[in-house]
Amino acid sequence: MMRGKHYHIFLAILTVVLIIVALSAESVYFSDFEYRFRTKMFNKTLSAKEKIMEDCLNAMKPILASEDHHGSISENNLFSVAEQNRITILEYIDNKLIYWSDNGFDVPLFPEDSLYTRPLIFLQNVWFLTKTIQAGNEKIIGLLRFRTDYSFENGNIKSGFDKEFGIPGNVGFSRDKAASEFHIFNRTGEFLFTLIFPEVRENTYFILIPLCLWAGVF
Repeated sequence: MMRGKHYHIFLAILTVVLIIVALSAESVYFSDFEYRFRTKMFNKTLSAKEKIMEDCLNAMKPILASEDHHGSISENNLFSVAEQNRITILEYIDNKLIYWSDNGFDVPLFPEDSLYTRPLIFLQNVWFLTKTIQAGNEKIIGLLRFRTDYSFENGNIKSGFDKEFGIPGNVGFSRDKAASEFHIFNRTGEFLFTLIFPEVRENTYFILIPLCLWAGVF
């Protein structure tokens, strides 16, 4: 009899605790927590990929210094790492495009002087983060892909951020710093753009946390 009474007391306390936790989780879910979390993870992922791009470009310097480096094992390995991280490497000599690691899109044969000095550029429906190194009369450009923007969309063609960044397809972006409080920066702390989350919240997997807690309550 005593054991049953203790069990009911324990069950009542557990239920109250679960209700409090479920209410807290629900409150967090409907706050800006998810948006801030996704922004933080975006910055972390972008920084990691930008570091890889910088390493790839710096690794190109000794390769370019060697004669007949095109097609070498070192160059192929480096391009493989770049491709895995959605990075395109361009090689210009005397401002003329000589070689590029990804021919899936067109790049300028003779770029305007200011093109690759911008932190972000838009080519062939794709937004890229840029990085440039100079080696004599050779210029090595890194293009880190992060978003696709099509002028029209259908069931097969959708605009949005690359899946590695974990951003839902209904999230936009703006170069205006005042457009939202969810800011994205490069590795040096330079502002790049803001994430524009939808005004009407759509359910994501984050809702599973309060749902599971309410299920525990019932």
